[in-house]
Amino acid sequence: KMVIYDKPYFTGKSRTITSSMRDFMTRTDSQQTTFMYSVGSLKVLGGIWVGFEKEGYRGHQYLLEEGEYHDWRVWGGCDSELRSVRVIRADLNDPLLVMFELPEDEDEGEGEQEGTTFEVTEAIPDVELFNYKTNTRSIHVLSGAWVAYSHVDFSGNQYILEKGFYNNCADWGSQDNRICSLQPILMAHGSQVLNEVFDRNQDAVPEKLLTKSCRVSGGSWVIYEEKNYSGSLYVLSEGDYPNLSSMGCPSSFTIHSVKAVAVVREQPYRKITVFSPEWSLNSHLSSVQTFTVPSISLFSLECLEGREITTETEITSMVEEGFNNHILSVRVNSGCWVICEHSNYRGRQFFLEPIEITNWLKFSSLQTVGSLFPVRQLISTMSLQVMGNIEPGSKAILWSETRQPVQTWTTQIKGLINSVTFPGMVLDVKGTNPGLRRGSNESATCKTATNFLFSCSSGGKTYDKDHVVIMPENEERPSQQWEIELL
Repeated sequence: KMVIYDKPYFTGKSRTITSSMRDFMTRTDSQQTTFMYSVGSLKVLGGIWVGFEKEGYRGHQYLLEEGEYHDWRVWGGCDSELRSVRVIRADLNDPLLVMFELPEDEDEGEGEQEGTTFEVTEAIPDVELFNYKTNTRSIHVLSGAWVAYSHVDFSGNQYILEKGFYNNCADWGSQDNRICSLQPILMAHGSQVLNEVFDRNQDAVPEKLLTKSCRVSGGSWVIYEEKNYSGSLYVLSEGDYPNLSSMGCPSSFTIHSVKAVAVVREQPYRKITVFSPEWSLNSHLSSVQTFTVPSISLFSLECLEGREITTETEITSMVEEGFNNHILSVRVNSGCWVICEHSNYRGRQFFLEPIEITNWLKFSSLQTVGSLFPVRQLISTMSLQVMGNIEPGSKAILWSETRQPVQTWTTQIKGLINSVTFPGMVLDVKGTNPGLRRGSNESATCKTATNFLFSCSSGGKTYDKDHVVIMPENEERPSQQWEIELL
C-alpha cells in the first residue's frame, strides 16, 4: 500500500494505490477525480516498490521500501519526476543471480565470444574485486530480487532485477552495460510483521494475528471467518497466497480458525434432512472413505430427486458446461468437494465431505451452484519391496509401481500392513517376535514365516549406510518400528 501526494511534505492532492500503476494520470474508476502528473512526496505503508521516472515503467528506477519520502531527494531521484510504480512480488529467501561478462572482442566484429560468468549470492560493493569486469552482457536472476548499480559502493543509477533472464542492458532499463555493484533485497529481521506456523487444527487463531497473506506448505486447509470452524469458509491447497484476494476472500475477511483436510479416514456417511425451521441429522448410514475417486451428484429437486448431474472432475462453470445451475439437493458420493457460489471458483465456498443434503437452499442460502472442484490427494507412485530372494542381507528398496513387483506391501484403513508375497498374512509388530500372522481374524496367534523376515536394520558403513536390508532376529540388535506417513 502506498499513498502519493502531488506536492512535497505530504501536502496537496493525495491518492492511495495498492497495485502497480503504469501512469498516475490514469483514471482508476468512474468516480476518480484526483489526477497527478507526477509525485511530490509519498508514504510506503506496505510492500516493496519500484518507482520509475516516466510513465509505462520507463526511465530512472528507484527502490521504495516502507517509510516516508517527503521529496524526490529522499528516494534518490535524478529529478522531481516520478510517473509510475510497480510492486515487487518475489520470494526474498536464498537470493541468487548469474552475471555474464561482455567480452572485449565482441564489439570488434569477431562474433559472440564466451565470456566470464559471475555467480552472486550476497552484496558486492565492487565487482572488479572479484576479477569481473564492469561490462555485463546479460543477467540471469535465479531467485530473489536484486538492485544493480552503475557505480561502486551501491551508488549511481539503480536497476531493479526480479526473477528471470535479462538478455541485454535494455532489458534491465539501462543505456549501457556498466554494472559495478549490486545487492539483494532482503526482508528485515526487525520487521513487526506477525506470523504463525500451524501444523494442526486451530479452533481459535490468536486475535493479534490479522492474516493478510499465507503460504500452504503441505496438504489442503480450510480457513473460517469465525472461531470453532464456523462462518464463511475457503479451501486453500498448497501454494503462496500474497493477499486475501488470491485466497478467494473478500477484503473484509478475517481468519479466526483453520482446519486441515484429513488425508485418509473412515467416517460415517452423513445425511442431512432439513425440516423448517429445524435440521435433522442421521448418521451411520454406511461407511465410506474420504479420499477415493471423487464423485458428487447434484439434483434439480429436493430430497435427491429430479435431474441428476454426477461428476468426478472439477467444473469451472456450470452454465458454460451446459448444465442448469439451479440445484436443490446434493449428494457427495466420495472424496471431499468444494462448491463455489460463482463460476471460476469465486464467491462463497462450502467444503463437503461424504454427505447427503436434501435441501441445498436451506443449507447454503444459495439457489444456484457456480462451480465446484474436488480436493485431491497425491497419487502414490512408489512401494517398499525386497530385491531377490528373502534372505539375510536382502535389500528393501523403494520401487516404482511401473516395475514388476517382487514384494509389495499394502496398508488398510484399520492400520494393518499386508504382504502381497504371502496372501492372507499381515505384518505383526506387537510382542517380542516380529513376524507374519493371519489377517482374517483379529485374535489369531502370531506365526513367523521365517526367523529373519521382518527384523530390519540399516546397511553398511559407506555408500550403503542408509540402505534398508533384511537381517536375522537378534536380541542384542534392537528391532525397528516403522511409522508410515500417507502423503
